[in-house]
Amino acid sequence: MVPIFATSTQTNLLIYVGGGGFVLLGAFYFGRLVTFFFPNNPLIKNGKKEKEKEKEKKELTPKQKEFVEFLEKASNQSKENNDA
Repeated sequence: MVPIFATSTQTNLLIYVGGGGFVLLGAFYFGRLVTFFFPNNPLIKNGKKEKEKEKEKKELTPKQKEFVEFLEKASNQSKENNDA
């Protein structure tokens, strides 16, 4: 801290934490500003493409669907056997 001011340790800590908060807040709003002026940022586009790929991966393949059907049939048969 500046030695001219006679401050306590608590005051110094408060100033440092407050200053760090303003830095983080400024970084957030600077990012928003950059996104506003450059909406076609390739990093953002790539992120959207990756999300779409993840959605495609979540869809079941035909073999996975067949396996799910097999499990459902087996589950139904075991329920019927337990009921009888």
